[in-house]
Amino acid sequence: MLAVGVDSVDIVRMQKFVDNQRFLTKFFTDYEIKYCNLTVNKTMRLAGLYCAKEAFLKALGIGIGGGIPLNEIEVNHDKNGKPFIKLSDAAKRLVNIMGFEDWQINITHTHTVSTAVCVLY
Repeated sequence: MLAVGVDSVDIVRMQKFVDNQRFLTKFFTDYEIKYCNLTVNKTMRLAGLYCAKEAFLKALGIGIGGGIPLNEIEVNHDKNGKPFIKLSDAAKRLVNIMGFEDWQINITHTHTVSTAVCVLY
């Protein structure tokens, strides 16, 4: 089985949430918050992580509110900076029940938009 999800986020729209701690802890993991705080363009990075999570949920066909909270989906990075998705145990079980064993994510940015594509297989 193969599924694809795509999402884009307006970076300016994300700006109003960058310093909202309640928003950050509801939708992002500690790693993601620290990662964004250490980068030059915090808002762009945050937008990219958010749309990666949405792309993942869209690929699953469930979207936000469909059973996996966004803070149980972590966008992490390997030693070369390539993003990858880490799931909580509960989220991983649900994804496996849905028939998917692995996934790939990619994020790109312009000056105004962040976009992510997720492939589940």
